[in-house]
Amino acid sequence: MKELLRDALTDSLKSLKEQYDVDLSTIKIEVKENKEKDFGDFSTNLALVLSKKLSEQPKKIAEILLGELDKKEFIDRIDIAGPGFINFFLSQTSRTEILKTVNKEKNKFGFSQKKEFESDKILIEYVSSNPTGPLHVGHGRGAVFGSVLSSILRATGNQVDEEYYVNDQGRQVEILSLSVWLRYLMIFNQINLFPNNCYQGTYIEELAEELERDYGEKFSITKEIENQISQMLQLDMEEEALDGLISQSKEALNESFDEIKSFALNRILKNIEGDLKDFGVKHNSWFKESTMFRADKDKTPLIYKALDSLQAKKQLYEKDGALWFRSTDFGDEKDRVVKRENGATTYFASDIAYHANKYDRGYSKIINIWGADHHGYLPRVKAAMSALDEDTDKFEVVFIQFANLIRNGKKLSMSTRAGEFISLSELIEEVTSEAARFFYINRKGNQHLDFDLDLAKEQSKDNPLYYIQYAHARICSVFDKLEENKKSYKESIAIDSLDQLNSEQEIEIQKLLSQFPEVVIRSAANYEPHLICYYLRNLAGTFHSYYNNEKILVEKESTLQARLFLISAVRQVVFNGLTILGISAPKTM
Repeated sequence: MKELLRDALTDSLKSLKEQYDVDLSTIKIEVKENKEKDFGDFSTNLALVLSKKLSEQPKKIAEILLGELDKKEFIDRIDIAGPGFINFFLSQTSRTEILKTVNKEKNKFGFSQKKEFESDKILIEYVSSNPTGPLHVGHGRGAVFGSVLSSILRATGNQVDEEYYVNDQGRQVEILSLSVWLRYLMIFNQINLFPNNCYQGTYIEELAEELERDYGEKFSITKEIENQISQMLQLDMEEEALDGLISQSKEALNESFDEIKSFALNRILKNIEGDLKDFGVKHNSWFKESTMFRADKDKTPLIYKALDSLQAKKQLYEKDGALWFRSTDFGDEKDRVVKRENGATTYFASDIAYHANKYDRGYSKIINIWGADHHGYLPRVKAAMSALDEDTDKFEVVFIQFANLIRNGKKLSMSTRAGEFISLSELIEEVTSEAARFFYINRKGNQHLDFDLDLAKEQSKDNPLYYIQYAHARICSVFDKLEENKKSYKESIAIDSLDQLNSEQEIEIQKLLSQFPEVVIRSAANYEPHLICYYLRNLAGTFHSYYNNEKILVEKESTLQARLFLISAVRQVVFNGLTILGISAPKTM
């Protein structure tokens, strides 16, 4: 309806253009929905906007516009209010058109029908947790946010790839490998101490047991090496000492250290992928950091290709034996190291190469979903892309705030390295995958979230997901009861009887249904999945109130069919909204 009003206002501008001989092609027409019914259904401030351009009184401009708008059949009445606001009162027939539209489009209602050449090709990278342990509840919010945002962007006609960046290089992965190996050695009683700054948790012990089960004694050590490792474990294991222990382990194992690393990474990644699948999250691309260090068909590895490009543009310099990127030239707070004194590239160098590769793949938009603690990374990554002459307007980052888990009114504490955390799989088992998805996105992403575990399991109107799903199930129940009440649904009679839907609540429901496509578009444009949650809660609440106040299965045939047509549209829109969120719409509850 907003689009119809905008089109009508655009047509009415022709009279003003001819009368005042002014170019009005750049005028932005805004149409807003009125919350107060006394002011009509919609309003526009167009007359006020035009008054400055035309040097004319807003009321006079509004009156000229009205001469054209009065001819539109879908408008029942138009009022000029205040200094020149135009209020639109829609005709009853125009209000019920939304019900016919929903009935016609069904599962496609609210989804854009863009042609392929009009759609954007978008890459969304999210989760990308280091594969050093299972996914925990801290990863859940970013995971569902990326998943639902991808769904919303597809619903608005875009092509979307969902990518997980696997950090399978560097120190943290080496600590993981060391942790698994030391636990493995403990199985054979070759050592009896375990560093507190290695990875803790039962999952490390389980990986060690799997390693022993698959490889037997292959990675056990001689008495001499056992004594050396044991002596090192006696030391106060600060980070520097831990690095020494990693070096000693590599020397003792040679290529077997990489074999253990590969084993641990593969097992953890398989579990991560499985947990995400159970959570309704599916990436169609997994990009491993290690691939950027491999030469492909005699081509330079991506990591060195990116650094060579920066070097050619004179954006790198040497200092204290290290190689630095001139990040401050592009607005960053300080220059950044890309290669250390020992020749090893940094995590930032990998970030540069990875994002340069994203651009090389031809995406029209590149979106990263990062945790709020990664704010500092954005200026340096943008600086690198600017230095490589990439269009940084294509690159966007959405920062997701942390989520606190609340049980019995108390916040639960967690620590990943210490192994004290609730895994994502444990959360799913406790509250269900769908409840977890909804509660994670039922709040704006950049706001802190308190995830109430007890509320997520509650079956009442206080639980927003239950309330929404119950609306769908309740409507299904109404249709199931038709036969036992010796009635049937007759769509043709319903369509001819829509003028019966003129109560305040019925008009409100029709208004809400007409808003759904715009909510999806706004949610996509602003990267705000929570808007769909809020909308569905509002629609469900309005329906439940209507259901409690009005009898649906009435004796009068025309009223019965009209009301069935109305609630059928509500059911369809609830279904479509939940589908976008990756949540089911149950028929019974």
